[in-house]
Amino acid sequence: MKIKILALLATSVIIFNACTDTKKKEKDALNEVIKIHDEAMAKDEEAVKNKMLLDSLLKDKVITDTVQGRATVKALTEADQGMESWMHQFNADYTGKSHEEIMKYLDDQKKQVNQMNQRLTEAVNQSNQILATYKK
Repeated sequence: MKIKILALLATSVIIFNACTDTKKKEKDALNEVIKIHDEAMAKDEEAVKNKMLLDSLLKDKVITDTVQGRATVKALTEADQGMESWMHQFNADYTGKSHEEIMKYLDDQKKQVNQMNQRLTEAVNQSNQILATYKK
C-alpha cells in the first residue's frame, strides 16, 4: 500500500514538473518573440520619422537623387507596413493548442518578426545615410 502511494506521489511530481517545464519553454519562446518585437518597434519609430524627413526633403527638392530618395521612402514604408501587418496577425492566445503547436507557432513568429526587424534595420540604415548628407 505504501509503495502504491509513493509511486502515485512520484508520478504526480513528475507530471507536475513536466507541465511546469513545458509552460516555461512556451513562456521563454514568447519572451524571445516579444524581445525582437520591441527592438523592431524602436526601429519602426525611427523609420516613420526618417520617412517624414525624406518626404519633406523630396517635396522641397532638396534631395538631388530623387530616384534613391523615393526608393528609400518606399523601403521605409514597406518595412513599416510589414511590421504593422505582423503585429495584427500575431496571436498570443494558445487556448486548445498542444505544446508542440504552440512551440511551432512561436518559432514561426520569431522567424517572421526577425525578418521584419531586418527589413526595418536595412531601411533605417539606408535612410540614415541619405539624411546624414543633408544634416545642417
